[in-house]
Amino acid sequence: MSLLMNALRSVARPRRDEAPPVPAPASAEAPAWHTLGTQTGMQHQHYGDIERPFVEQMFDHVPRRLLDIGCSSGAVGSGLKGSIPGLWVWGCEINPDSARMAATRLDHVTAAPRDQWGEADLALVRTVDTVLMLDVLEHMYNPWAELQFLAANLPDDAQVIVSMPNIGHYSVLQGLAEGAFPYGPIGILDVTHVRFFTFTGMVAMFEETGFDVDENWVTSYTRNIELTSFPTPVAMGKLVFNVASAEEWARLNAIQYGFRLSLKPRR
Repeated sequence: MSLLMNALRSVARPRRDEAPPVPAPASAEAPAWHTLGTQTGMQHQHYGDIERPFVEQMFDHVPRRLLDIGCSSGAVGSGLKGSIPGLWVWGCEINPDSARMAATRLDHVTAAPRDQWGEADLALVRTVDTVLMLDVLEHMYNPWAELQFLAANLPDDAQVIVSMPNIGHYSVLQGLAEGAFPYGPIGILDVTHVRFFTFTGMVAMFEETGFDVDENWVTSYTRNIELTSFPTPVAMGKLVFNVASAEEWARLNAIQYGFRLSLKPRR
């Protein structure tokens, strides 16, 4: 049984959503890019105050010193501090308003991207045992470099928890068949996303940058028809998917994946 299929029974309690229609533009009056205002370069939108309690169930060991990259207003770290006695949390957040809120909740906050960190923060990475990168890698121009930096500087026993959207979801493929790739304010086609990955692409990125995938979960997926025999043709709009396996069907319906990574042995 593959890791992916095990993920569907994961303790992470994946969210089940009704099957989405082919994505449509936000509206003629307010397209998604209007949320960017006049900002250029790296985007730093505010994504709300979400605790994500399922994250704690993804740990292999109880964290003592945790770095949350893209911590937003610090809700995740604050929630973890409330449930893990003595936990020290460092947040990194480039949205200035969110960073100010996070500073009232966390032990240390850096309001700058990693390439602008000072020597003290760069050295601090070597002291953390857990890193969170929740829906953040897809917002980076070069997520490979960020992962390589962590792989070179984290302690050997560190764990890294990642969540990422799946560009291989059938609704995106269906939209492409209709000639559509509409950006939205949130979701798989969030207008601030600059990199897009399938499950296979995510795993390749982790392995190429110095990490092993210890576990993976489908943390959000579409409720769809159940297939019991394979291969099975499934018609969706202009597309007909010749679904070869239950694993392939799961990947087509996965909205978001979660991963726990560990460092490859250093030579």
